[in-house]
Amino acid sequence: MLRRELLTFALLTTLVRRSALAGPARSEARKFLQRIDEASRALLSSGRQLEWQSTVEEAARAVDLDDLRRAIDFEKLAPAFGQHDTAGGESLRIPGLRLACATKVFCLRQGEAITPHGHRNMASMHLVLGGELRVRHFEKLRDERRPAPGREGLAPAGGFLVLRPSIDRISRPGDASSISGERDNVHWFVARSDRAFTFDCIVSDLRPVGYSYAIDLVDPDRAEKLADGSLRAPIIGWDESLRRYGHAG
Repeated sequence: MLRRELLTFALLTTLVRRSALAGPARSEARKFLQRIDEASRALLSSGRQLEWQSTVEEAARAVDLDDLRRAIDFEKLAPAFGQHDTAGGESLRIPGLRLACATKVFCLRQGEAITPHGHRNMASMHLVLGGELRVRHFEKLRDERRPAPGREGLAPAGGFLVLRPSIDRISRPGDASSISGERDNVHWFVARSDRAFTFDCIVSDLRPVGYSYAIDLVDPDRAEKLADGSLRAPIIGWDESLRRYGHAG
């Protein structure tokens, strides 16, 4: 199992506890999370990843951010970020509602990054709660490893993913993006404001492949540009990813 600190990609995270749901916002939070949960259960049963991405992005962009912030007790959570180098994240729980996806809150300080990486057997959605992020995505065209790693967790360095840039934008509160094996699989976030916060929904175990999920760290800055405009990006290790991409400043 990949260690939680690797899952956070050196971001500063905090626990979102059961008691974080504030009373006045509980109903709205429940409606939003129920829609995400229904889409996630449909994904796990049907495998329709593009449909899931469309549904959860639409739900995220429609949610009242003030209600969602109250629901997760954001005003109390936000000051805690930055108190520790790393902290684990837990699924947001609503009494009486068992979610098919994990929900987490992440924080990045200015210049910090979720380093460029792709997923296998996982889909996720990322809603900006506060601050400003540069968000970049890439389509994964092919995996040139032979054979591709078949174990859970962080893939070892070596080999290449061939990528095509698909998204490069500045995201502010209310904007959402998503990844799956079928669209925009590789992503990379960098905080542009003093602090930036995202609310994430994560679904793993999409197919019975022998592992829950896996992560491929890539190096787009040192990728070979191919004739068709795609990028042949090296797969790198954790320390190198943090050294090259962990902080812009």
